[in-house]
Amino acid sequence: MGASFTQTLQAITATTTYAIGRLGKTAISLYNVSLLPLEIFSALVVIVLIVATVVIIIKTGWFSLHVNHVRNVVLKTDMSKKEAQKAWAAVQKHFFAGDANDLKMAVMAADNILNDALRYAGVRGGNLGDRLKNIKRDQIPNLDDIWAAHKLRNEIAHEINFSLKRDSAERALETYHAALKNLGVFDE
Repeated sequence: MGASFTQTLQAITATTTYAIGRLGKTAISLYNVSLLPLEIFSALVVIVLIVATVVIIIKTGWFSLHVNHVRNVVLKTDMSKKEAQKAWAAVQKHFFAGDANDLKMAVMAADNILNDALRYAGVRGGNLGDRLKNIKRDQIPNLDDIWAAHKLRNEIAHEINFSLKRDSAERALETYHAALKNLGVFDE
């Protein structure tokens, strides 16, 4: 009875091992058969997602925006003449509007344009005053006049009841315009 039980147990073990091996081979072959369609499906999904991403980037203008950012800020290329002319047109609009607030806004905006132009030109500093300190007199011939215009801008910004006369605003704007022209922002 002991030998027969051992033989039966060995037969069951052999049969089970054979069945498990057969089941494993079946599972592997089933996996291999379904692997190719899954790979094809996955590849198609990835291609569709890549195409959708490219279309979204192009339609939203995200790529060109970031290229301009890299070109202007990281590589510190020159300020776009088109941007500068558009900004200067706004300065002139405020100046010709004529009231006291518009004159102040014109001087403030012109100061910002010069600050941006110097930043794009790679002049170091946190603001226009710092940048002007880092410029040599031979780089911008009218540096003293720019300092005077920038001081006028600071008075406008920091003195609540500052009264700006039209001739002072005009002189400051002419100074800013000449500096921008010397930097090559304006071709005139």
